[in-house]
Amino acid sequence: MIGRIIRTVTGCLHDFPRTIRHRRSCDAGLHRRILCGIICLWSLGPAVMLTSPPASALSPVPFFRQVERVGVLCTVDAAAGAAASAPEEGWLCRLAREELAALLTGEGKPGVREVVALSRNDERIADPATLVVLLHANTRSQPAGPPLTALAAALHRAGAGPAPLFLAPPEAIAAVDKTPEGEVRPALRRLLTAAVARPLLANR
Repeated sequence: MIGRIIRTVTGCLHDFPRTIRHRRSCDAGLHRRILCGIICLWSLGPAVMLTSPPASALSPVPFFRQVERVGVLCTVDAAAGAAASAPEEGWLCRLAREELAALLTGEGKPGVREVVALSRNDERIADPATLVVLLHANTRSQPAGPPLTALAAALHRAGAGPAPLFLAPPEAIAAVDKTPEGEVRPALRRLLTAAVARPLLANR
């Protein structure tokens, strides 16, 4: 198959200058060049298929392999005048841990052993089996309307190198005093599904 492809492509390329120099008529030469081009493109198709690895053969991302524990570490900050509308750090971490536990544990899930809330300087952050989810909430006032809280997630894993980029866009929610739990949970679920659950499931 490979030999036939190479011979066909080589013959086509060799014919191009000869066809241009010796064509008896403009139309005949044009038709021959078009036909030769079609044959070349047709012949190259199997070669591309043979040399390109199928999607199923792609290696898993090592960053997400052999994760036994997912830990949540939260930080909250607010601009001047918006502090009263910012979520409370412990409350936000609890909701995030509950959402991650629902996404990651149980039948058909990525098989993570536990989902925990971490504190700063927690020794489990240095454990290579721990995937750390850094959840950041930033509350800012708007010129018109209530303040907005942006939720973003970053990942860290000791010894695994840098995390893949652009896993999930931030989620924005309206912050009115203490934002109701029913508005925060769906935003957290979308964010954590894209940034954590989906990559873990794809690379387990």
